[in-house]
Amino acid sequence: MMASVAALSLTAGFVAGRNSYKTPEENDRVLPNGLPRSCCDAPKKDLTLEQQELYTKLQRIVGKNNIIQGGEENAQTSKFLKGARLGHGTALAIVQPTKLTQVEAIVQAVVDAGCLVLVQGSNTGLTGGSVPRETDDGRPTVVISMKHFDTAFPIDDGKRMVCLAGVGLASLKRLVSENFPDRESHSILGSTFLNPTTAAGVAFGSGGTQCRKGPAWTERALYLKVVQDKYGKNIVKIVNRLGIEGFDEKEGEFESEMRPNKGILHQLDQYITVVKGEHDNAMKKSNKSYGKEPAHDIHYKENLCKMDNQVSRYNADTKGCECNRSEGKVLILASVHDTFEAPVKDKTYWLSFSDLDTALRFRSEVCLDNPQDVPVSIEYMDRDTFDVIDRAGRVMGNAIKVLGTASPMVSKLWNIKLWVEGLNVRGASTFMDSVFYWLNPVLPSVLPRKIMDMGRAKDHHVCITVGDFDGSLDRFESRFSNFQVKNPGSVDVYECTTAMEKASVSSFRFIAAPAFRTYCVGAGLQGVSVDYALPKNHGEEPQLPSTNMPTKRLRYSHFACNVVHEDLAYEQGVDTHEAKMELKRTVDHVCKGKLPAEHGHGTEYHAPKNTQKRWQKMDPLNVMNPGIGGLSSKYKYED
Repeated sequence: MMASVAALSLTAGFVAGRNSYKTPEENDRVLPNGLPRSCCDAPKKDLTLEQQELYTKLQRIVGKNNIIQGGEENAQTSKFLKGARLGHGTALAIVQPTKLTQVEAIVQAVVDAGCLVLVQGSNTGLTGGSVPRETDDGRPTVVISMKHFDTAFPIDDGKRMVCLAGVGLASLKRLVSENFPDRESHSILGSTFLNPTTAAGVAFGSGGTQCRKGPAWTERALYLKVVQDKYGKNIVKIVNRLGIEGFDEKEGEFESEMRPNKGILHQLDQYITVVKGEHDNAMKKSNKSYGKEPAHDIHYKENLCKMDNQVSRYNADTKGCECNRSEGKVLILASVHDTFEAPVKDKTYWLSFSDLDTALRFRSEVCLDNPQDVPVSIEYMDRDTFDVIDRAGRVMGNAIKVLGTASPMVSKLWNIKLWVEGLNVRGASTFMDSVFYWLNPVLPSVLPRKIMDMGRAKDHHVCITVGDFDGSLDRFESRFSNFQVKNPGSVDVYECTTAMEKASVSSFRFIAAPAFRTYCVGAGLQGVSVDYALPKNHGEEPQLPSTNMPTKRLRYSHFACNVVHEDLAYEQGVDTHEAKMELKRTVDHVCKGKLPAEHGHGTEYHAPKNTQKRWQKMDPLNVMNPGIGGLSSKYKYED
């Protein structure tokens, strides 16, 4: 039975849904995967001669097996042209290079033809920033898929990993655990089973489940950018900040036409061939770093523990080198990421609190008492989240619990899910959710019975994993014991003692988003989703207007960093867009929070002026992923 559950769950997917083929009833309501956000009235220009010849030129660069004709969406192109939650568009071509030197040549050819560059990893983004869209001046787009660059190798004896742009989080996690069992990879997210890429985490802002490590961030990367010289010639520049011996071409920017088939890209292409051919030996070898640029946010733990009125992290943050939160305005080729010492042992607890205030005090007094004792992860959910996951998430939850978040089977079946949703069949976009909603009561609960009883008895729940780092586990348990004495009866505790119980708790929390969509489809409701960061000394839910209240309000968060996800279900006929905008205004102006906190601005959010200026400086011609964050989609950002 579990095999059937696994197959069905992966068809559902993490964000479930790509809604291009809808019944009339479906078009009357908004579902939590959003609506297509392309500019339908954008001008349709005839292709220039250079643009007509571009496909042939790109084919010569990558070979006929690594390029797909663009045009309108079909079963072959759907996974590139449609967003995981929202957005879809068209492309002149979809190119899948196999060498880094090819990427440089592709970008040069695309911009010289007056076209746009859109880079993709696994295309699992949630805000529309990783799929093509129509521009106001009608420039066609070429999608560059980086999935062939799925190679990683260690440096500094496994203390750091060099990840090419196509390396997925699940792949990296397996690679580190198999070759360096006493260490852990950096980014371990709820969506790890979808194998989103490390480069996308750096560019769009990753999640915050790892309290001791922080979101994806690095000062050590290799990337391309496009500028123009004083004669009006397009120049592809290479920025090398990797800081690795053996790949030590002088750090800085290099103009591509000065270095044909030479330099850092050529060196890496040759080395990658060796790594792929001698995988085991390559893992035992280790280049060394030079320089002191950090490969993760080294101040993150200290920042978490300062209970002030600032947010821990948000997508408009402008700190760090260009590649961080660049949202496609530069093209990341490779990045260096720290690995981390694994705890000697760890414990996982499910905690149910009588009220949110007590849970917030537990966070500050027990979990974030000091930077040395920060837990591995702390995840929160409210009662509506608990109920909706149990009502609509058992198919997916049971499958992930059994297969694991890093299972290659899950990633492979995800591609099947994309294919199914790309079928031009009436009602296909909601069919599987309807099946899951119907099948849900037949399956067992994801959580053990004791935790289910706790979840129904109280309204606020925390899943926490605490590792032992030089006595930190004992110190946590001491603080927690004192907290329980001071707050008698306010918290119920269940310690997970088996690997399956730990997997149950983890999978239950991270199926909230797809379970919400399944719930909306099954219950005939509309749904919208928002994510935001609240100040560290804040945590109460933002007040909603008394009119048009949601039937369900799911609030679940990365509790340590106070990044909140809200899914709101409404009856048919409610103006969900206005409800969503009202919540955003409240978070921004009343709560003094930040939107968005992760997943990037994409086409969903307007970025602050300083963030927009940062992107414009990276990409002065506006040829790289134009139209994100409220920026103009025209050439050189013309009005």
